[in-house]
Amino acid sequence: MEERPKKIIFSVVIPTRNRPQLFKMALDSVLSQEFDSYEIIVVNDGSTKEFLEGYNSIKSKHGSDGKVRFYELIHRPLGHGQSYSMNYGVSMASGKYVCFLDDDDYWTDPQHLSRASKSILNSSKEVDVYYTNQSAYYSDGSRKEQDVWIEDLRDQISDKTADNQGSCLVDIPFLLKSKGFAHLNCTIIKKDLYQVIGGMDENIRYECDRDFYIRTIDNAAVIFYNPAVVSKHNIPDVKKKDNMSTLVSFAEKLIYQMRVYDKGISLSNNRLIIDHCTTGKMYILKKMAEGFYNQEKFKEGLIYSRQALGMRFTLKWLLFTSYLYFKCLTGMSK
Repeated sequence: MEERPKKIIFSVVIPTRNRPQLFKMALDSVLSQEFDSYEIIVVNDGSTKEFLEGYNSIKSKHGSDGKVRFYELIHRPLGHGQSYSMNYGVSMASGKYVCFLDDDDYWTDPQHLSRASKSILNSSKEVDVYYTNQSAYYSDGSRKEQDVWIEDLRDQISDKTADNQGSCLVDIPFLLKSKGFAHLNCTIIKKDLYQVIGGMDENIRYECDRDFYIRTIDNAAVIFYNPAVVSKHNIPDVKKKDNMSTLVSFAEKLIYQMRVYDKGISLSNNRLIIDHCTTGKMYILKKMAEGFYNQEKFKEGLIYSRQALGMRFTLKWLLFTSYLYFKCLTGMSK
């Protein structure tokens, strides 16, 4: 183990609710880090009584060593939400940088924080945000082979100069080459920057992490990317209702995604991010139109189809919009 520095560098925030067994795996994965200048902030989002014994058992083991601090929010039927819990955790953090970990995931690389600290502390410029990668697994244990977040950038860093930890200085044009966004499990952000951008948006209950990513890169001056895979993400089982992704309906997800892109278009400073969000919103509008078409709700589909066509004209989409209009004229909509 490395000698413990005087100051805490990283505060690792773990929000949790009603999942003590999974949470224990997440907590243990952080405690297994081969680095010592960190603290863990656990925010229990009002877990119900049946799960309190499990949490209390974990708390009794770690609550007195100073490394792990537990905070319990008042119980609400649906909880306060991940974003609120994360914002609360960051407000209690003493580290210069904050990290995050979902309670149903875990870090797989015990050198993650050690590697990150060396890149951050040895940088000639103060680092605002540091990104890595993770692998994703289905509930049956099989790995998702397709890229999900920013893994696709690992093959595009050949022209970048890496430090001795494999970390590269990157910028917005480079990051927007990715089809995805950085997961919170793989994000380390300077606490001051987190507070400047307003933390997590507590009004967004799906893809709040995409919104956070867009606002972060729009405001960060120095961004590091390390292609190392540092964590395992468990893809939520659609049959269960203990995850935000499974609590929100398909239509609601698209509405939340539109809000994320609308915010990016309206509030971003960088033109590339605005263009990126404009394209993203257009695709969401098309998904909405196609969804209503599949339900034979042609009037509703036409509303979204026209908006998508107005954002980017294509002959194919003009024909689809015209077809929806014809359906509406003939009274075939439900």
